[in-house]
This record gives sequence, C-alpha cells and structure tokens, in this order.
Amino acid sequence: MSAEMTMEMPADAADLADLKQRATILLTRGDLEGARSAVDAAMIDQPEDADLLALRGTCRARQGELSDGIQDLATAVMARPRDWELLNSLAVHLQQMKMFDEAVVFHVKAINNSEPEQHPQLYINLGLAMMGQGEHLAAVELFEAVLAVHPDMLDAAVNLSSALNSLKEYGRSVEACRRTLAIVEVPELYHNLGNALHRIPGRNAEALAAFQRAVELDPTNWKSKHMLSLLRDEDMDSIPTNFVEGMFDEYASFYEQDVIEKLRYRVPGLIRRYLLKAVPGRTRFASVLDLGCGTGLTGVMLRDIADFQKGVDISRNMLKLALEKGIYDQLEAADLQVSLGEIDRAYSVVAAADVCGYIGRLEEFFAKVAAAVEADGLFAFSVEESFLADFEVSAAGRFAHRRTYVQKALADAGFKVLSVAREQLRNSGGRPVFGMIFVAQKTA
Repeated sequence: MSAEMTMEMPADAADLADLKQRATILLTRGDLEGARSAVDAAMIDQPEDADLLALRGTCRARQGELSDGIQDLATAVMARPRDWELLNSLAVHLQQMKMFDEAVVFHVKAINNSEPEQHPQLYINLGLAMMGQGEHLAAVELFEAVLAVHPDMLDAAVNLSSALNSLKEYGRSVEACRRTLAIVEVPELYHNLGNALHRIPGRNAEALAAFQRAVELDPTNWKSKHMLSLLRDEDMDSIPTNFVEGMFDEYASFYEQDVIEKLRYRVPGLIRRYLLKAVPGRTRFASVLDLGCGTGLTGVMLRDIADFQKGVDISRNMLKLALEKGIYDQLEAADLQVSLGEIDRAYSVVAAADVCGYIGRLEEFFAKVAAAVEADGLFAFSVEESFLADFEVSAAGRFAHRRTYVQKALADAGFKVLSVAREQLRNSGGRPVFGMIFVAQKTA
C-alpha cells in the first residue's frame, strides 16, 4: 500500500504543478476565465493550497471581485507568512481597495522577507501606499532612494514627480523629470513635467512643449491632450469623451470615498430636495432617467420616489459599482455627448448631477433631454457657476456656465425654469465650489 502511494503521489504532485504552471501562463496572457476555471477545478481537492489560493485571488481581483480576491490572498499569506511575493501581492490589492494603512504593513513585511535585488520595486510599491495615506514626504524619500541607485527606473521617477507635484514642490518635480528624461523619454514623465511647469509663473510655453511631446510619444494620451487644449485657451464645446471615460474608469474604486468624505459632495441630495420642492405635494414619479449616474449616488437619493429608474454613464467601471447597489431597474453604458442611450419610454424625470461640467455648449444636450422627457416632465441638474462667459473651463478643468445662458438654452429646448438655487456643490482644494441647481419643466 505504501509502495502504491509512493508511486502515485509524485504523479499527483506533478499534475498539480503542471496545472499551476498552466494557470499562471493563462493569467499572464490575460485569460482570466481559463485560469480561474483551471484553479477552481484543482481547489476541489486542494482547497487550502497556498499557490492555488494566490492564483484564484489574483483572478478574482482582476475580474472585479476585489474583496474575495483579497480574502484568498490573505489566506495564502497565513499559510506562507514569509513569502515576499504573496505579501507584496496582498499589499498591492489592498491598495486597490484604498486600504492604505493595511497595505503599508504588508509592503514592509514583503521588504523584510525579500532579498536586496527585489527592494527597488518593493520600495516603489510602499511609496505608492504611503502616497495613498497622504504621506507624500515619506514617499518622496523612498522614490529618491531608488533613483539614487537606479536612475533609469521609470516607475520611481514618474511617482516621484507625481508626489512632488502633490506637495506643490514644482521646481523639484521639474528637476526630477528632466534627470530621467535625459536617460529615456516616456510620455508619463513629460505629462508630469508639463503639470509642474504650468504651475510655475511664466513657464507656460515650456509646459506646452512638454505636453506636446507627451502626445507625440503617445497619441492616445488624453490627459496631455486635454491640458494642451486648456493651455492653448482653445474653444471647447465639451471635454473630450476619452478624457472623461478614462478619468472615471480610473477613479471608480475610490470615487465615493473621495467625493463624500473629502469633497463634501452635496449635489445628489440637492437635486432630490429641489425636485420635490418644485412640485409641492408630489412624492413619486413613474420613471427617472439618471444621466451620468456614476456609482449611483443620485440614484440612491431618488430610488424611493421612482417606480422605475434607469442609470446611464460612460464609465463601465462606475456602472459595475452602481449595479452592486441594486437601485436601478436598468443600466446602460453610453456617451452622453453622443446620445442618452436607448430611450424606450418618455421619462417623468431626467436628473443630471455634474454632467454639465463636461459639456460646454448645452443646446444639443438639452435638446436630447427634451426628447426623452414626457409632456410636463421635469429636468433637474447642476451646473458650476460662471460670471464671465456663457461657459468657460474652470481651474479644475470642468465647465462652468452663466445663469442667463443656461436659462436661454433651456427655453430654446422647450423647458421653463421652475426653480434655480445657488448652492455650495462641493469643496475643491479646500475651498467651496458654488453652482446652481436647476429644475425645469418641459412645455413644448
């Protein structure tokens, strides 16, 4: 019997090792479904195998099941508490959950259990977690320590310049970017260089050149393209779609924490308040179309007064988070500068919280809204306030609008204004951002 076991166990071990290798290759290739299928099958007989737990955790995290993925990785770490690769992987995924304090702990453990040749990248990962904590000075020290030994390490240079920009150490950021750009050119460094230069008085021409070089190296670089438009003072009717989509896809995982806790975002609650105030005595609506719904902050505010609620947003990552809330009867990905999505009914209410901040000229957008609203239906939305022009790009990179311009655009689209209220919409850079909450009714 023991002889049979010694014959079988190496074969089983070999099969398991082969499966792990295949799953790792599939994961590296981006075939998450294939890797997950192979790992799930193996875990039926090996539910506590640390390698399989780590593989499944990585698959889960990349498939959007971040909490479950972290749980798998944490279980694997308990089995192998000195495995620096596991420790680092857990820490990186904790960062994605914005659990920065916990991430720092495991990054330090990864460093303490690794060899010196692994330290440069691990220091960079620790620095990123510290930036998430707001410890930018400590992060700067880590990135500079890496660059002192590896001056061509791009991740360290890019993150160093980002940290220095956050600290408003723009001169140091310029120097850091140029040191590494003298070795190798990458668009991310040119973008950070441009960001630093345009905040130093009298250096906008140099900033323009930096952003232009970033775009030359990467024609799809929507961040630098947007900054070029701003610095050139180009007339923009809207903010480019890929800029908005990319920004919110990146922002999705920590959007609510930022806007609620840091920015004191008030627009969803204000839309509910003024919508109900505009039609005294009415407490329910047959249908609500929530444009630019994001993660569902406005949808949460309107769910109890809507029989049917649909959310539309350009960011699929945002829509995934909205779906988890279970507050929408229907969700759709659509570019609001092109269409409002599939309109299969006339809506009682259309809400648009912060949508106008990405659309300068409002006439076409308002006309689309009018086509989606039933007779006497309501349109509730926010705009940031401008006193200088019909619409202008604010320092934050969003559009602000003049009240008289918004009122005329509404009238041209067949709406009458029921109410307009000046309110503090949020904070930005520690200062209040004021704007207006409009409620308009379709008349034509």
